[in-house]
Amino acid sequence: MNLALVPGYTEADWHRDRRAEASGTHLTCPNCGQGEWFHVVGVPPEDGSKRKYRACKVCGFRQEADGTPGYRSLMTVHTCLGFLPPGHRCEYCGACGPRHWHAGCWRVLAPGELGQSRCHACNVVLSQEHVIPWPVAAT
Repeated sequence: MNLALVPGYTEADWHRDRRAEASGTHLTCPNCGQGEWFHVVGVPPEDGSKRKYRACKVCGFRQEADGTPGYRSLMTVHTCLGFLPPGHRCEYCGACGPRHWHAGCWRVLAPGELGQSRCHACNVVLSQEHVIPWPVAAT
């Protein structure tokens, strides 16, 4: 389905999908139709609220549970030169410390986060030079 044709997604839809996933139902991306890396997500940002959305790590589809249209998120990757102490894990790629650097540190961003978000380990600002294509090019 074309990204522009995906209907709005509400908080009620998000709760329904969370219950479905909890019961073992495998959801599929409404944009590319893949299911292996498509999930509903709840993230508590720093202000204490909870961000609710659904996202696909195959085509980059993301849609907030606020009724707004879906959009294409950005996959970024960089060589992280930050130090990971013993027993610590990179929150983005899962690399375990101790390490003085690690390659292939990836992160998915909303378009507005590009140029604003920093890697918490090495402090690099994730920019257009870090964007890589999604495995499936959806419309």
